[in-house]
Amino acid sequence: MPRYFVATDLSDRGDRAVHRAILLSIRQGARLTVLTVVDDALPSALAAQVAKAAEVELTRIVASFPESPKADIHIEVVTGDPARVVAERAMNGKADLLILGRHRDRPFSDIFRQTTAERIISLVSCPVLMVSATPAAPYGHVLNAVDFSPASAAAAKTAMSLAPEARHDGLHVYHVPFRGLVPGDQIPAFLHEAETTEADWRTHFAIGADVLPIRLTDGAVQSELTQAIAKDGPDLIAVGAHGRSALSRAVLGSVTTMLMREPPCDLLIVRPGPARIG
Repeated sequence: MPRYFVATDLSDRGDRAVHRAILLSIRQGARLTVLTVVDDALPSALAAQVAKAAEVELTRIVASFPESPKADIHIEVVTGDPARVVAERAMNGKADLLILGRHRDRPFSDIFRQTTAERIISLVSCPVLMVSATPAAPYGHVLNAVDFSPASAAAAKTAMSLAPEARHDGLHVYHVPFRGLVPGDQIPAFLHEAETTEADWRTHFAIGADVLPIRLTDGAVQSELTQAIAKDGPDLIAVGAHGRSALSRAVLGSVTTMLMREPPCDLLIVRPGPARIG
């Protein structure tokens, strides 16, 4: 049985994540742990009171969704550092999917330090789903940001497992260096290189064009991705995360970090490895 964890700070943003987690756990037949963390910076007596109140509130939130009786749900309230505790519970519990709500907007401070979600993602190896929108239905359109790496293959396969009935599209942006100085007859060579890399990637990871058509375009990755999102309106974006590091940008890459800071819709972040959703 798959194991899902959802972490909530008991805010409206967290409620959306809990609701999406319940819907997904029912569809995938997963065991769901709903977790909230009381900050251990509080005095111990106050922390105990907050933990008791949090358990009552968490129970109320779960019960407020009409689908909850159909799900295998377990509630946990833990005291500690929120990011580290969520990561440890997910990893120790062998989570197949960790679900988080969108972080609180902090435009100034986020420039200088990681958000809680970024810290959590830097500490876990399982797929992470960041929920922004209020769940209304299963995912209908998934946009995969593909760079032909093992990470993007893992993200694509996880997204297809998580949303098997959705339409899945891919976008790969290749770079033509010094485009204005490159002779026009040499530009098609960059497209040919991207096509060759795509073919090798599909063969190696067994991802057919019938299940994931990929549009190849040259330009700046962030600009092209932003335009594709605005044009196609996906309700889920899937991206791969590369490596592990203490630095968010080294862990996630600038595009993934951009999407996390200002998510246009729900965001699935996956590291290389087998898809274990369903």
